[in-house]
Amino acid sequence: MNSESAISGYIKVYRSILDWEWFDDANTLQLFLYLIIKASFKDAEWHGIKIKKGDLICSLASISKGTGLSQQSVRTSLNKLKSTGEITSTATNKYTVVTIVNYSKYQSFEE
Repeated sequence: MNSESAISGYIKVYRSILDWEWFDDANTLQLFLYLIIKASFKDAEWHGIKIKKGDLICSLASISKGTGLSQQSVRTSLNKLKSTGEITSTATNKYTVVTIVNYSKYQSFEE
């Protein structure tokens, strides 16, 4: 997946996000929107690794660079999102796969 195709298009942001428990936490809100924007919008493959719709292969450093948040702020906000079930993550020694749990609910597209 080339980087241009990964960032083209749009995402949906529902007005109900105003009622979301992390809406008043600027770092966590920014991180969550970043993850939705960067997540794969369809099943794909990267370096022989299957990436499902709603997954993102990343590192703390890449998220920090992409959001402008410190790595500690990213770590803290990732933990908040995990604690409330918005995301899950699986780490390896080279990268982390972050999964947005309800990605299809947030980003359903009618054909």
